[in-house]
Amino acid sequence: MKPTYLYDLDDRPSFQYLLVYGFQWAFIMFPALVITASLAAGSLGAGGAEKMRFLQLTLLTSGLFTLIQTLWGHRYPLLEGPSTALVLAFILLAPYGIRTIQGGMILGGSLLIVVVLSRQLQKLIRLFTPNVVGVILMLIAFGLLRPLLGFMSGAMDGHFDSGGQTFLLSVVLVLFIATLSHWLRGFLKTISVLMGMIGGSVFFYVLGRLPWQDLAGEPWFSFTGKWISSFPEFYWPAGIAFACAYLAVMVNTLGSLQGIAAITSEERLAKGIERGVFLNGVAGVFSGLLGVVGTVSYSMSPGVILINRVASRFAVTYCGALILLAAFLPKLAALLAMVPSPVVGAALCVGLGGQVGVGISTVASQELTSRDYFVVGLPVILGTVVGFLPEEIFEGLPGALRVFVGNSLVIGIALVLFLEHLLLRKTKGVTP
Repeated sequence: MKPTYLYDLDDRPSFQYLLVYGFQWAFIMFPALVITASLAAGSLGAGGAEKMRFLQLTLLTSGLFTLIQTLWGHRYPLLEGPSTALVLAFILLAPYGIRTIQGGMILGGSLLIVVVLSRQLQKLIRLFTPNVVGVILMLIAFGLLRPLLGFMSGAMDGHFDSGGQTFLLSVVLVLFIATLSHWLRGFLKTISVLMGMIGGSVFFYVLGRLPWQDLAGEPWFSFTGKWISSFPEFYWPAGIAFACAYLAVMVNTLGSLQGIAAITSEERLAKGIERGVFLNGVAGVFSGLLGVVGTVSYSMSPGVILINRVASRFAVTYCGALILLAAFLPKLAALLAMVPSPVVGAALCVGLGGQVGVGISTVASQELTSRDYFVVGLPVILGTVVGFLPEEIFEGLPGALRVFVGNSLVIGIALVLFLEHLLLRKTKGVTP
């Protein structure tokens, strides 16, 4: 039985409500955009104006394709942002120069477009049983544990303390947001995450750890006239690396869409997968021309939706519009980046906790046998472990293989599909 929402998938709340919901999503989304843009730009040795240009174009692509996907693409409340698999390929190929990266990104994005146009995706949908969908929902949460610890401990913004006070403050904020979500009703319930983030930010301001000076020092408007700084160069090793990375993007997108459909509506899933993956490919070509990291459908949405009880895709559309505006309004970008990382971590923690519960419920919606415990448990454990392995372990592997092995979600999905449909597949006549 799916949850009930104050606003369902195609409901359109009033403008002022949508604006508030959009800011709520944007505050959660923005740190991930800044971090991934910094990693990619840093790998090229960019600094100063070039680094700012890279961030602007990252915000432009993420905001634009979030808006397009929610309105005309998969039409689910999913955020679109730089893919970690593509960031890894970007960093690995940085020594070959930005023109080689542009060519590889364009080839990888074109691969997704070809896969969709050849009508091969529909065959994959039948593989997503309750076990597979439940594992995906849990893996999304557990796969984010490592960055979540960085947020909640303050390590992400350089305020890590050995006594653990920052982490404890973040845990208190987790309980505060969960309490608001449980006890509030009506509109206030739908902004419980935003209220918790505002309260947490005020508390960190009292502690002197809210960088409000950054907001005052930023200009109102900034525009880069150099959208395409160089022309792509096609180099076959880069093409192979990005082809592998975009296969990981496709698996990631399939997992994200299956996860959000499990708590909203599965009626549009088939069309949503085709359009969503196709637009991920288009985003890859577009990002390749600009020289930034291509986008993927982010998987954090189900948990946040379960807290706020707002499943309207238009709330995420407004988030996309705000991020798009932030690409040209540095003061707005500074406002979105001002929320301390322990506060963002607390909001994410509450959402991911709810998502784990939905994953368990999805698995338990069927009659379980002993083989299901292994089909579900092993991918969750091994996928989570991969997320905690140090990157040095994979340095000896070829770049194309590192894109897969270092991605906990891709490893977990591959394992659950292998166990569910091949190694431990159900046999006729077996009783629970």
